Amino acid sequence: MTMLYDGWLKIREARHQGRRFEILEDKEAAGALVLDQEGKILLVRQHRVPLGRDSLEIPAGCLDKDGLTPAEVMAEELEEEAHLTVPAEELKELLTILPSIGVSKSRYILYAWRYPALGENKDITGDDDVTERLWLSPEDFGKRIREGEIMDAKSVLAYYYLLAHPEL
Repeated sequence: MTMLYDGWLKIREARHQGRRFEILEDKEAAGALVLDQEGKILLVRQHRVPLGRDSLEIPAGCLDKDGLTPAEVMAEELEEEAHLTVPAEELKELLTILPSIGVSKSRYILYAWRYPALGENKDITGDDDVTERLWLSPEDFGKRIREGEIMDAKSVLAYYYLLAHPEL
């Protein structure tokens, strides 16, 4: 394969059956569906430059820290983004998907964790991206998806996973 672009993301050219394909080498990632004792779902508000606005999402992060397992990276992201201390071994792996299979083979892992208290909304300081931690009821979460406030794939996936598996 020929390298076409070599930045934070990489694009390579591949040929298959006489056709040319561009392959995106993006970062693998993980996210967490965190539920409090009332069944409220943790979301964080952060600025997304491609959108030019803030986005409300489940906590997530790139799996780009050498020497750490995906669960350990996710535990660090929960500390950094939501100020929650989560033992990596308590994160339950729910599923792994390939979200952009037509252009990338990068995987995304969804974890779940039950927060052992009631969630508190909180302004976040000290993080370059995240500004707020919110706990939403499943009904409010679904409403915000339907109204287009929550649109990112990982959060929508987490919501529908929860609907299919309410025993979490």
